Amino acid sequence: MKLSRKVLITIGREYGCGGKVIADALSADLDIPVFDKNMIAIIAKKHGYSEEALVSSDERLSSPFFEPYAPYGTGTESGAISERLFILQAQIIKEQADKGSGIFIGRCANDILRHYDDVINIFIFAPKAARIQRIMEVEDIADSAAAEKIIRRMDKTRRSYYQFYTDKKWGSTEGMDLLINSASLGKEGSVALIEDYLRRRGYLEN
Repeated sequence: MKLSRKVLITIGREYGCGGKVIADALSADLDIPVFDKNMIAIIAKKHGYSEEALVSSDERLSSPFFEPYAPYGTGTESGAISERLFILQAQIIKEQADKGSGIFIGRCANDILRHYDDVINIFIFAPKAARIQRIMEVEDIADSAAAEKIIRRMDKTRRSYYQFYTDKKWGSTEGMDLLINSASLGKEGSVALIEDYLRRRGYLEN
């Protein structure tokens, strides 16, 4: 499958909906890179940070109790790393967007690339029951209540992070090109839907 022109695809996702799996499959079909947690290794190597320290701050504010619109600048080390990581990831996203096509998962990429041309913004979701079942399988968790607790915590973390840095509502339809229920379509169906949309927009050759 061949792209007819440059495209920048951003993917927001609820925890447990399989957004990363869908992004990886799309990446393989289109032969374009995915930028997700792999940005951590790039930043660590380039700026001399510990990967372990960066991973613990990835897509997180400095505290799990941090309110989305509370004044930032607590002066804590974890807060400084979190803020610095956001800035460095934004730089990488823009640098890669300047180079060519790519898929950018989370990390406020849709807002960071809001002034770029040829951006397709996608949000992937699924019913809670489907997400619980997937987390139980993927993370080998026997207790559905424990899996649901993880989902609530991770969604809250992503929501707070996104709303703090963008001042926009996480999961909103605003600015989105596609909203996909991955539980209804599965991985293959979700990828096919995205590719059909790209074809209709002139990004994929017929």
